[in-house]
Amino acid sequence: MKIAVDLHSHSGYAGGVGNISLSSVAETMKWKGIDVFATGDCLYPPRTDELRELLIEKDGLFHLKNDEKKFILQTEVILSTKLPSYRNRTVAHHVILFPNFESVLKMQKLMNKWQMKNTIGRPFITTKTQSELEQKFFEIADIHALIEIIPAHVMTPDGIMGSKNMLTNIDEFYGKFTSQIRVIETGLSADPDMLGKIPDFSEMTMISSSDCHSAALNRVGREFTILEADTMNYSGIISALRNNDVFLTAEFNPAEGRYFLTGHREDKEGHSEEIFFVEDAPAICPVCGKKMTLGVKQRCLQLQKNQDLQFSKRKFIHLIPLIEVIAYAFKTKNVSGRKVVECYKKIMNCFSDEISLWQSSVKQVQCSLEGKIEKTVINAICSVINGNFNFDPAGFDGKYGQLNIF
Repeated sequence: MKIAVDLHSHSGYAGGVGNISLSSVAETMKWKGIDVFATGDCLYPPRTDELRELLIEKDGLFHLKNDEKKFILQTEVILSTKLPSYRNRTVAHHVILFPNFESVLKMQKLMNKWQMKNTIGRPFITTKTQSELEQKFFEIADIHALIEIIPAHVMTPDGIMGSKNMLTNIDEFYGKFTSQIRVIETGLSADPDMLGKIPDFSEMTMISSSDCHSAALNRVGREFTILEADTMNYSGIISALRNNDVFLTAEFNPAEGRYFLTGHREDKEGHSEEIFFVEDAPAICPVCGKKMTLGVKQRCLQLQKNQDLQFSKRKFIHLIPLIEVIAYAFKTKNVSGRKVVECYKKIMNCFSDEISLWQSSVKQVQCSLEGKIEKTVINAICSVINGNFNFDPAGFDGKYGQLNIF
């Protein structure tokens, strides 16, 4: 059974996120073709209460009343420690999946015992030593056998192997818990080919998630994973993740991601211009004299120690949210404009959902849409299916890449 999952999101309780209703997310899931979506921030007590009030449990997944779309209990947690070989604290973001509310409540009690604040949607767990961190990971995992801890966006600056940490391998952080790290999230600035060449990641399950902060059509499911699962329930999803039963991941082209290249934005302090490097970049910015924001591309090359590493090729596609493709064809940046949304809905009248569109051939798209929507939009969709698009300039220092479809 193929299940399309998006396992990383945030609610209105996370910083920089507006109010997001579960009903609006469920509606977007139908357009996109996402079967199971992460709740986001389930560990934060007000969010926990909200979810318990609104959601109905069935086999470890949850749904709203009178709606079949499934949710999975999820939060992002930031864990940090002080490693003896590094000057700064090592900080890494993690997605944690929970099988039930009882497990969430037990995790909250653990945080109270550790005297860790749980006052924001994305909580911090700090430790003084790596051994203390390791112990806390084991305590979380011991809550329930089906809790899954997943390093999030592993190569972005806030990821476990990102530029803020500059670790040489994940054992330095996880220690004896390393064997229980079975799944990693690729993040918007990397894909399975980039990560598969890194020894620490070459055999792990790789998932792609939206990490979205809104219910918009260009956010929910902007990256997703299709699992080959035996059953549509929580244990079936966890089993597929642990056994690497991934049929397909849908990825940003890494060049679209906000941290692909090394550089500094033009609004950086001391700047009047943007500067980025396509090839190996200097450590110090030639404009402001400060350390550059190291890009994921360059960081991956640093970690690909063995260029002859035989890694398992993963099936994935690079795509762009359909609503953004339509907006590009109409030469507008307003993805929520009336004309753009109306065109989106016309296209969805011809396909069951957006995922089915992107898995169609160019010929199928042309036959289905010819005479129903503008030719420029059809051509843009077909170009994306054929891979005829890029991002120039690519993303860097928190700035998304600039889309070009040809």
